[in-house]
Amino acid sequence: MKNPAQMTKDKTAECKSTSVDDFRNEFHRLLGRLVHAHGQFDFNVGLQLNWMGPYYGDDVAELLDPRKSQFSKRLKKLKQLVMNAFEPAGKAALDEFAAWFKQAGEATALRNDYVHGRWGVPGKFNFKPPGRMIDAEPLLTFVQLHWDMSPDRPDDSIVMTLAEFAEQVGIVERAFSEYWRLNDKYERFAKLGQKS
Repeated sequence: MKNPAQMTKDKTAECKSTSVDDFRNEFHRLLGRLVHAHGQFDFNVGLQLNWMGPYYGDDVAELLDPRKSQFSKRLKKLKQLVMNAFEPAGKAALDEFAAWFKQAGEATALRNDYVHGRWGVPGKFNFKPPGRMIDAEPLLTFVQLHWDMSPDRPDDSIVMTLAEFAEQVGIVERAFSEYWRLNDKYERFAKLGQKS
């Protein structure tokens, strides 16, 4: 039979292991949500191009072949079509769409960085009094993809809590869905196309 001190040490290690495992699982769930949200967004951008391109007499066929075209090119073309289609809605509407396209581009860049970068899960711990490991909060550490391994390179890692990462994922999800709200809001002003 183990002595009480060893039993306490084993129980503490087991609790910490479970806590870190839960932390890792939640991180991977959130990263999966981010990837899924972008996949859905890319799909919806393609659907909009597939409809708006022919409707407004613009050939978008090559943009709809993912082996030939990058997402950024599809989003750029969608912006051209949307800004043209909703021009009759006026400056305020066009400003809202322009702001949304900027936000969508930033959300995509964040997704790309996070998917291709390196993560420490956990990478660091935030120790709270009295400084015991069991009381420490695990933190995420993110480093953008690069191959500069020089010893004098500044540390560009980003440390965040799981809650901060979850908030970023939520912002990206909301940004990607905001297009539909704007589309519905200004739909009645859209120009008629060639297939009206």
